[in-house]
Order: sequence, then C-alpha cells, then structure tokens
Amino acid sequence: MKLNSPENGANQCLGLITISEVRDFLMDSLNLPNPLDSPEQRGQLRRWLKKWQRLFTFHVEVGDGTQEESTISAEHLERFAPYLRTALRRIWHEADARQRDWYLYRLRDKHHHMIVRAENPYLLSITATDTVKRLREFERTSCSRGDDPSQRERFFESMAGADLFEDVPRVSPFEAAVYWLQANQKLMVFCEGPECAAPYFFRAEKGQTYCSNECANVARKAAKLKWWNENRKAKSRIGEAANGTR
Repeated sequence: MKLNSPENGANQCLGLITISEVRDFLMDSLNLPNPLDSPEQRGQLRRWLKKWQRLFTFHVEVGDGTQEESTISAEHLERFAPYLRTALRRIWHEADARQRDWYLYRLRDKHHHMIVRAENPYLLSITATDTVKRLREFERTSCSRGDDPSQRERFFESMAGADLFEDVPRVSPFEAAVYWLQANQKLMVFCEGPECAAPYFFRAEKGQTYCSNECANVARKAAKLKWWNENRKAKSRIGEAANGTR
C-alpha cells in the first residue's frame, strides 16, 4: 500500500491520519522537554497528552463479543512519552540509514507491546507488582495438569503473550505516523540556528538547513560577526602596525 494513494484519501497516511497531523504530532513529541520533572515541563506534557492521546488507540471486547475502540491511559502515556521523544531524537541525529531503520523498528515494537498489553491485561509482566505471585500460580496450575517441560514452556509463553507480540500490529494512527516517518526520512532536519528553541523540523525544499527565516537571519548575523572578528580586526591590526600607530 502506498502512502497518499487514492484509496487512502488525499493527504492521508494509511487512511487514518492526515500528513499535517503526522508532522505536528512528531514535532510536538520531538520537542518535549528533557527531563519532564518541573511544573512547567509537566504542564507541557499534559498539553501533549490532551492533544495527542487520541492517536494511541486499541480495541477491547465488550459484553456481546464485539469490540470497541479505546485509548491508552494517560498514566501509561506519561511513561511512553519520554521514550518516544528520545527515540525520535536518536532517529533524527543518526546518520547511518540501517541504524535509523532499527530505531524506527524498536519504536514501533515498543508501541506494539504497549497496545498488546492494553488489549490483554491478563498477560504476565515482569514490571508488575504481583509478578512473583502470578508466577507461582502458573507453576501450580501447570503442575496440577501434569504438564511436561515442553508443555510448561508453551504455557508460560502464552501467559507472557509471546504469540501475540509476534503478530503484525493492527493499523493505528500512531503506527501510521511512524510508518510515514520511516518512508520520509530524507525530510528530517535539525535546525542550525544557534538560538533555535525547537530545532527539529521537516524541510520544505531541498538544501534547507534552517526551520525559519528568523533562525536563518540569526545565523547570518553570527557568521558575519565571526568573519569580522577573524578577518577585519586582523587586517586592522596589520595596518596599524605598518603605520606605526601601535
């Protein structure tokens, strides 16, 4: 399936999210502060959650056997957001294409694990507080059934969701956003403006190195000042020495 193909609708990625939304989401995620500890930083995270929580969807089964869409909780996303920010920045700065693809895969896989666990809350997790208790329960169940070692291994793998994590993820807005990024890596640029507050951006034209005219102007002024300090002052000193004025 091609990005922006007619069956997906104009300017949409995988028919779920517009390219404009993808760009905005990635920029907001990249420019989250690091760390997220102060009240001001926490406020920015809350604004990010309010704006983008809708992209993190999963499906839950309701009483009649049908499924309905839900969103990942803010608590889970507060833990995921720093990982997302760091992963995207690593992707942005990595020059090697193979490593970028690996980081993109790991980001998609991390999201996939979060969705699978949200859809299957019974799965065993090593970070859960009741992990030891549940392991003992699984052990007793397996022993009472008379499982042999291979059956016991499969039982524990199923409880940990090994088969579920191997499945190709369901298409979701977040998956579509990262899929678009993976196909458009050449657009990623880090602004060279020395005072840029949000230096991650997508270039609009070939060779663009600044995110805005403001950053370009600041850089030009800095370059002129540097040239003056390195050249004109030196020439002035040479002239003064030749005239015996020093």
